[in-house]
Amino acid sequence: MEDVVNIDRLNQWFQDAEDSSREARILAERDRDYVDGVQLTAEEVEVLKKRGQPAVVMNRIRRKVNWMKGLEAQRRTDPRGFPRTPQHQQGADAMTDAIRFVVDNTNFDRVRSAVWENLLVEGYGGAEVVHEEKRGRTEIAINFYQWDRLGYDPHSRAQDFSDARYLYAVVWRDAAQVREQFPKLKDSIDELVANSTSDSDTYDDVPRRTNWVSSDRRRIRIVLMWYRDKGVWHWCRFTGPVKIDQGDSPYQDEDGGSVCPLVMQSLYIDRNGQRYGMVRDMISPQDEINKRRSKALWQSTVRQTWGRQGAVSSITKLKRQTALADGHIELSGGAEFGKDFGFVPTGDQAAAHFQLLQEAKEEIDGMAAAGVLAGEAGESTSGRAVLARQQGGLVEVAPMMDALAQFSRNIYRHIWWLIRQTWTEERWVRVTDDQRNTRFVGVNQPVTLQQQLAEMPDEDAFAIAQQMQLQPGDPRLQMPVGRRNAVDEIDIDIVLEDVPDTVSVQGETFDSLVQLAPIVAPQLGPVWLQLLLEVAPLRADARDKLLQAMQAAQQAQAGPAGVMQEAGARKAMAE
Repeated sequence: MEDVVNIDRLNQWFQDAEDSSREARILAERDRDYVDGVQLTAEEVEVLKKRGQPAVVMNRIRRKVNWMKGLEAQRRTDPRGFPRTPQHQQGADAMTDAIRFVVDNTNFDRVRSAVWENLLVEGYGGAEVVHEEKRGRTEIAINFYQWDRLGYDPHSRAQDFSDARYLYAVVWRDAAQVREQFPKLKDSIDELVANSTSDSDTYDDVPRRTNWVSSDRRRIRIVLMWYRDKGVWHWCRFTGPVKIDQGDSPYQDEDGGSVCPLVMQSLYIDRNGQRYGMVRDMISPQDEINKRRSKALWQSTVRQTWGRQGAVSSITKLKRQTALADGHIELSGGAEFGKDFGFVPTGDQAAAHFQLLQEAKEEIDGMAAAGVLAGEAGESTSGRAVLARQQGGLVEVAPMMDALAQFSRNIYRHIWWLIRQTWTEERWVRVTDDQRNTRFVGVNQPVTLQQQLAEMPDEDAFAIAQQMQLQPGDPRLQMPVGRRNAVDEIDIDIVLEDVPDTVSVQGETFDSLVQLAPIVAPQLGPVWLQLLLEVAPLRADARDKLLQAMQAAQQAQAGPAGVMQEAGARKAMAE
């Protein structure tokens, strides 16, 4: 492939992204420190020591983040494929099983939880959906990247980076490994290492992002950049001015369009395009909690005094005694307590600190409505009122959960596109949702002529056999004439299980029939129930089992006369 964009332009893009996001990254690192309990700088601790105040940290941010992580774990959803056409119902069920198999096989729940934490704290995260060869067959992999290993076009404003011209991921590798893997680049790598210096002062394992080489560990930074040119995605792997390799994106969507496998998502975006998370709004109240608690604790251990000159013999000794729980204060001869000496009342200041401290705690506790969703509404509140408060609290959390749902949906789409593109041979997927036994679903399953005839009505199969002059044992019966659940022929939409929305024409038809039930059901009886089951948006195998069981029960109860009556009702309904 010829250069679409030269290495100098890629380096300039990379540097632009690093420079424009430097301040946002510094704030994101601070937000992560607050989650980890590092909330006071060394200078602040030193000032508190000089004042005699305790360095108090009450980490309420971590509790809030853990609560949101727990909410994500409880509200996890599974993908489901719905057919866009009626003839793809069975194929949509098979593809749902295939996508869920990949999700389980790649442990996507762990990846999603890690990305969710990055969204809450640093403001953005992502993963890549790629293919790899394992044991002679193509498998789909989902690779998670920490937020600080990802970068993006600074001109992007979309929450899911869909408008970005380029995205990239950064990895650090030993220079010796790079030389071994790419021997033709040995001289270029040696020159890069020799001419590079490191000024890292914060990371032990991760050098400063402005450097290409870590001189202490002899590691080099490699950028894998995906960029779009004239609607086509390309990739290039490089380190500084050294281009390692490049190519066109091998991935396509269902319409054959070029796809970037790096899927990224952000939570909040400011007017400058900088990404940030939920923790950003908690920094100020958390600082106030720490400082007011420290101040209140210090005030409870000291006393302010007043006195006429000469009322006490030594001010230093007086202060030392007032700081002791069993201190003793001696007044000079003739001095009277309350007239020549006394304590300054500071109860109003302590009360003000305590009130503001409570307000700061309530400010953090009220974010994301954690207490409301947990049902903390007072002992006298009825269950109906608690449920109503919880539903109201979900409104505040909904935008954040929607960002996670958007990321999950994009991952599921990439999985489906890769299945269509890479699963070209017959494949069986193990499904474990049956409580009684394990079930296997086949995709791209060859269908022989004999199997096709067996699935046809008897009169149609007889007509074809007579036309082809088929005889028992005819070798043509074992010839494949088609494929069952052919992934490149199935047309589906990917949605999440908990989305309360109409997802297909079949779903709209079912909803309409349910609304007609009070009018039509009394006249048609069991036939109406059977019709609802036939159009219900259920799995094909589950619907068939329900229909068979219901028909068997009706025939056993009605007898021959009942069967004739049901046939007449079905004819009338068809007319």
